[in-house]
Amino acid sequence: MPPKKKKGGKKKGKGKKGGATPAGGEEVPPTEKEVLLKQELDNLTEELERVKKKVDEMRQENEWLQQEAHKVRVESHEYMNYMQKKTSKRQSLIISLSDQNQQEIQNILEQKANMLQEYEEKKAGLRSILMEKENLLSKTKQELEDLQEYKNLQKDQLSKIKELEKEVQKMRGVHSDTIQKLKSEFLKDKREFNQDSQNRISSLKAQADKEALQCLNEHTKRIKEENRELRKKLFRLIQKTRALHEHKKQLEEQKKELLREQQYARDLKKLRQTRQHKVLQSFGLLEEREESSEDPELLQTPSTRG
Repeated sequence: MPPKKKKGGKKKGKGKKGGATPAGGEEVPPTEKEVLLKQELDNLTEELERVKKKVDEMRQENEWLQQEAHKVRVESHEYMNYMQKKTSKRQSLIISLSDQNQQEIQNILEQKANMLQEYEEKKAGLRSILMEKENLLSKTKQELEDLQEYKNLQKDQLSKIKELEKEVQKMRGVHSDTIQKLKSEFLKDKREFNQDSQNRISSLKAQADKEALQCLNEHTKRIKEENRELRKKLFRLIQKTRALHEHKKQLEEQKKELLREQQYARDLKKLRQTRQHKVLQSFGLLEEREESSEDPELLQTPSTRG
């Protein structure tokens, strides 16, 4: 940069007029700007390390959350098997009725088949939704490389999972009690039991489906909102990281420029001293300069001519 070199040359000329020329090998101490830039570079490096450490911690937490989701899916599958066994047991009980109620049994079986078909369709729909959520979670896992706020999300998810488990246990108990009650009423009065059981099963199924769908919709909505917020925070973190990298790069370039200017100043200083020494020798004034170092004009004239 030519303007800076010219400025440095003028400063060196003023130093010679003062008569206090430092030794040629003395190193120039770092300027205040260099010290500040170095401190800022160290701070940025430490902050980048902290961000990397946070990302690694969040990745581990996300893997743990994936394992918990797998456990929930396994428990849901076990509950489906349990319901199928109960249905099969009831179907066997209905088949054992007398020939007098065969037509009523056939109607009940058809109704059960329709209910099972509807249940399978809803189960397939829920499985499709679950697959969509798994895909969304996979994408989120790649986008999130972990934020500190993800710990709060993990706690909320664990709390929601526990609440869902309690609701499932409660629904199992209610369903079991209802089946026992229906069996007792069926033995007392077959026709009344058939009508009552049909109404109760329809009511319980509708209520359970409604509650399950409502719970699933609310849970899905919360997850979407949380994922949207996490994506925003991740985007801000990425922008901040990029800005830090860019700032670090600029600081490194400034440091290189300062080092080049320092080297240029040292070289220029050394060159001026060498030229001054040669001029003094050529005029035979080297010894006189050492003896009369207090005379500034004796030192200024050869330097000006050079």
